[in-house]
Amino acid sequence: MAIELVNIGASPNDGEGDPLRTAFSKINNNFVYMQETATNITSSVTLDDAPNQIVFTYPTNAFTQAVFKMKSYREGTNDSEGAMLSATLNNDGNGIAYTVYNITSIGVWLTTYAMDVSGGNVRILVSPLVDDVVNHFISYQVTWEGDLGVGTTMTSEGGAGLITEFGNAIITTESV
Repeated sequence: MAIELVNIGASPNDGEGDPLRTAFSKINNNFVYMQETATNITSSVTLDDAPNQIVFTYPTNAFTQAVFKMKSYREGTNDSEGAMLSATLNNDGNGIAYTVYNITSIGVWLTTYAMDVSGGNVRILVSPLVDDVVNHFISYQVTWEGDLGVGTTMTSEGGAGLITEFGNAIITTESV
């Protein structure tokens, strides 16, 4: 789903814009879309330099792709590190392709990053480079393209309908 623009016509009251019902349906759909793709935050702590410590998990059945911004830091020092991760779940849900980019560091390098799929969850793993407590602040936006469920109300330019089938970006509706 993408943001739907309300047609406001070429000039005020020209009769070319969306009817009120259609306009407000688009607005409601935009709020649903924004809620589904909102940025969330979480934090985690690693306690020593053991490799592959889990700092984030997310269920694979609600994950298609995501963008993560990570800040790792040691309290009481100026040591901090920032990284961005971009991830896409494999079609079979058993693996993930990811890229770590935009890494910046102040002071001592603190960690390396990895991702995997285990136990039905997408995970971010870190391997600390220091034997110390490292805090990890994670902001993330996960998007998911999945089944909305039969009978979900949907509105469009042509009017309201019920979703009767959803798959491969094809939506079939029936009039109500």
